[in-house]
Amino acid sequence: MTDRLRREIGVLLSITCLLWAQAPGAAARRAPTPGFSLEVTPTRLVIPAGASSTTQKFEVINGGRMPFTVTVQKADFTAGENGELRFQPNAPYAAASWAEVTPTHFVVAAGAQTSVTFRLNRPAKAEPGDHQFALIFKVPAGRNAANIRINRGIATPVFVAVPGSADRSVEVTRLRAPGFALHGPVYLSTRVHDIGTVHRDFRGTGKLHVDVGGGRVGFPDFTVLRDSTREVTARWNPPLMCVCHATLSVPGSDGRASTAPVRIIIFPLHLLAILLGGLVALLLMGWFVRRRYRADVLATASALRAAEGERGEDEGV
Repeated sequence: MTDRLRREIGVLLSITCLLWAQAPGAAARRAPTPGFSLEVTPTRLVIPAGASSTTQKFEVINGGRMPFTVTVQKADFTAGENGELRFQPNAPYAAASWAEVTPTHFVVAAGAQTSVTFRLNRPAKAEPGDHQFALIFKVPAGRNAANIRINRGIATPVFVAVPGSADRSVEVTRLRAPGFALHGPVYLSTRVHDIGTVHRDFRGTGKLHVDVGGGRVGFPDFTVLRDSTREVTARWNPPLMCVCHATLSVPGSDGRASTAPVRIIIFPLHLLAILLGGLVALLLMGWFVRRRYRADVLATASALRAAEGERGEDEGV
């Protein structure tokens, strides 16, 4: 065996040992697979104005260790001010009756996914503008010894645009913030009302911002539905002290903006109290030191006078 061959074999053994040593660590870092994991994509769907019928698909993914059964239901809904979906029959601008879903009952194996198809047929005389419904992907709770059973599911909203005039106008009804605060964070909330004919997204590049203290603070992504109101809150970290003016401006489809201002005073009274307390403590300490020094001087002077008196008596004798 030549020296070159021995070196090559040594390198190969070193690489093999290195890979063997790293393999358990890589396996240990891998996140464990959860017992239950349901995912639906897309998480929402917007169907623009166009053909009167269309076909769309959702993917239902089982990322857990056990298979589960899924039932798919259609539901009309309205939205609360906090963004929650409130399911109710015959909701305004309902469109659940326009959709046909297949399959509506199926089993998804662990680590697998299933496609759900729905076909949308818009009525010929539907009112122009937005209509909406939701597909609810529900996994019924299994049998267990517990008395409480919780169904798990995901609701995916579907927005359907009917051809016609599309008005995306919204109005800001208020911008609310504390008029005075000792420190941050400061929370600013606003209510946005949709007065148009379609929903309005405030996401990504269209995120809603408030100008405050010479900077911009973004609100979380949200959607306001047709003829509904959303209340959202932003968090602002202010400077130590300021008299700051916050202004929220939302451009409308007609070019005019809906605005709402508010003034916020940030003044750290607690820090001022600490500073005054420290100053008072220093003054008291100075007074005490001065008083103690004066007492020491007086005591020393008295001792000197007494010593001089004794020396004078000794000399007289």
